[in-house]
Amino acid sequence: MAKHTAHTSPPPITYTARPAVHGPAMKCTRCARVYAYPLPGGPAIRCECGWRYTNNNGMIEEEFKPRIGV
Repeated sequence: MAKHTAHTSPPPITYTARPAVHGPAMKCTRCARVYAYPLPGGPAIRCECGWRYTNNNGMIEEEFKPRIGV
């Protein structure tokens, strides 16, 4: 029988037409994708894994909203 060996996952890759992130950046705490730091009062950053990050007067708020809307 074959023996199972644990391997680390490759780093996540986000495919987007946006240019590379320059300046302040934040990393998703779940999947480690890198996004531009959200502006206070600006739109939320939606990560591919389903988490949304909002800058509420300097405090980052996290909220899980899956794409399907479940």
